[in-house]
Amino acid sequence: MNRALNIKNWSDGGNNYILKASSDNKWSGFQESVILKLTTTFGEKFNIVIWTDQQDENDYYCIPFKVLKHLFVEKNKTTGKYPNRWTAVILNHQFLMRSNSELSVDISSYHSMPLVQHASFDIEDDFFIENAKAEINIRLGQSKFRKGVLKNFGNKCALTEISEQTLLTASHIIPWSHNKNYRGDISNGICLYIEIDVLFDKGFISFTDDLKVIVASDKSIFSKQLKSKLELLKGKQLLPTKKKDLNKEYLKYHRTYIFKK
Repeated sequence: MNRALNIKNWSDGGNNYILKASSDNKWSGFQESVILKLTTTFGEKFNIVIWTDQQDENDYYCIPFKVLKHLFVEKNKTTGKYPNRWTAVILNHQFLMRSNSELSVDISSYHSMPLVQHASFDIEDDFFIENAKAEINIRLGQSKFRKGVLKNFGNKCALTEISEQTLLTASHIIPWSHNKNYRGDISNGICLYIEIDVLFDKGFISFTDDLKVIVASDKSIFSKQLKSKLELLKGKQLLPTKKKDLNKEYLKYHRTYIFKK
């Protein structure tokens, strides 16, 4: 079994973008929305993992994003049918963006990189054990919250109706870090497509009490492309919830403290 399949993917809470490459030329496509999600969450601290043969445990690359980030720019995107992504091939341990030798990086040192294992610990170390338990409880809470929020919106994005589970996020209205008392409250969550989630999280959009999209009024610092995306969202209505209404006080908090008025 290829060892890359044991690495936690971004869709499972990890800081890795794992892709299966074609067997002949190790061709891969990278979605803009996923790169945006990872850079927003981790900055440069995530990996691009590319594998080919499921039966060959060492047939993969684990490449720190900072090594490749200069290639993931607007001008290097594909055009035509798939404009919102980048494509690359790997030939002779060279990562070639758009199959272009002028856009290449030597990744030979990242081939079959060993996996980082969790440090072992003494079972008598109560402090370590308590922290491990706390982390497990947090992860369980996050999982329960996600399931509840997605179910509350019929397992699809409340704005776009995209239903692919790996592209959906249970977005907190009052952010996770702002108040722990509301973290698990389903009325504090909206099921959003990851690109919409980032716009909401950064305060570029928010929602009125009647659940319509409002967009940041000062768009002078935004790119033309972002302005266009925001205008398309303006005034859109959230899907009705299935079980529990969104808390209007939470929405007010977001408009007051997160939204870029």
